[in-house]
Amino acid sequence: MAEGKGRGKGTGTGTGNGKRRIWEFQSFTICRLLGLSFDERELRRLFKELKLSHDNQFSAAFEMHQQLAQICRTQNQHAKRVEKILEKQFAPYKKEVALRGLDVQKICEFIEGRTENTFKDIPISALIWFAARNENGGQNNGVAENKSKEIETRIFTAVHLKEHQALRFYDELSRKLPGGEAEDILGKLRTALESNKKLHRNYKRSEQKKEELISEREAIKEDKVRLVHELEEQRRLNERLRRKVKEMGGEAAFEQIDSMKNELGALREEIKRVNKENAELIKISASASASASNFNFNVKTGMKKEMEDKFAVSACGCNGNHNEMEMGPQLKDVRVAYVGGVESLETCYKEMAESFGCLFCYHCGHCEGGKKAMEGIVEKNDVIFCPIDINSHNACLLVKKACKLRNKHCYFLRSSGLSALKRGLMNFAVEICGQRG
Repeated sequence: MAEGKGRGKGTGTGTGNGKRRIWEFQSFTICRLLGLSFDERELRRLFKELKLSHDNQFSAAFEMHQQLAQICRTQNQHAKRVEKILEKQFAPYKKEVALRGLDVQKICEFIEGRTENTFKDIPISALIWFAARNENGGQNNGVAENKSKEIETRIFTAVHLKEHQALRFYDELSRKLPGGEAEDILGKLRTALESNKKLHRNYKRSEQKKEELISEREAIKEDKVRLVHELEEQRRLNERLRRKVKEMGGEAAFEQIDSMKNELGALREEIKRVNKENAELIKISASASASASNFNFNVKTGMKKEMEDKFAVSACGCNGNHNEMEMGPQLKDVRVAYVGGVESLETCYKEMAESFGCLFCYHCGHCEGGKKAMEGIVEKNDVIFCPIDINSHNACLLVKKACKLRNKHCYFLRSSGLSALKRGLMNFAVEICGQRG
């Protein structure tokens, strides 16, 4: 009578959208719907929100569930609030159910297990809500009410069997789980799923690393094959070299080569020593030649000596002082550069120039320093002497161009000997004296 009375009060007071209200559901439907939707923590929060209390004679969760089910059997403010909460809770699944076709018969068949994967991602509490709430299409006649009861009976029967299955599963888990509670199985399953995902990621990384290692291994194999070929080629070359060495006399040939190297070194040292002695002999020869010239000059008779003195005076523009002309024309403080010649005679060249009173500068004739180095030498000196027998062709060209641009005196000597330099200095002295005269 209470249920019929409650449904009677709900007649004509619906929302007008063709949906059944929660107090119009069968009592077992309300019980299953609330039991599947709210756990103990949510029930406590709901009771606090609705400002309800319970006797707490047995289990607190059971008392709250029983009281809330009793409240939702009649039309009241608390039942309306619970209805809104359920509607909000199941709203995210409404679109998915609509996409699959909001067919109550299909929902019942899925709950009964007659179809698979139709509403797999939707909670069974939401399916019960959509099936019981949308059945009568807003009609309150007896036919619609009987149809609604038939749907709810089918749902109750299917859910009741699933409850038995769940209890058996719970009992088996409680007995077989080592030291754990069956309620913890979901948490453990989530942890296992996360661990499985992590293992799957690690597996993918391992597979990728495996592919990289395989590629590296193939590259190493290719390098190994290449190195083997190169080693074989090196062996062939070594064998060819060994045959050539054998043809040349074997190890005795190497000893002979070492002996020839030592002999060559000794010959080079001998050449240096001979060149040094040769330079000293040239120096002595130059001094002896100068002494002999002075001696011949002193033994000449009056008229010839007088004529030579007059010639020297006229040539150099001097005042006739014979003491200044005894060593030939004097070029005091004239800067003289000598480019090329025999490097070992540099000291002799310097002494010859200084005997005329000149400031001496020597350049070996090598052009590693380039054009600027040679131009610097020409710039700093008054006259340049270049022997053509021992000299760089490029050095001669650079000296010639630089002297022409700077209007400097330049003499190209036929020989690198000291006598050629002496004649060049005397000719330059005569030329200077002629310019002064």
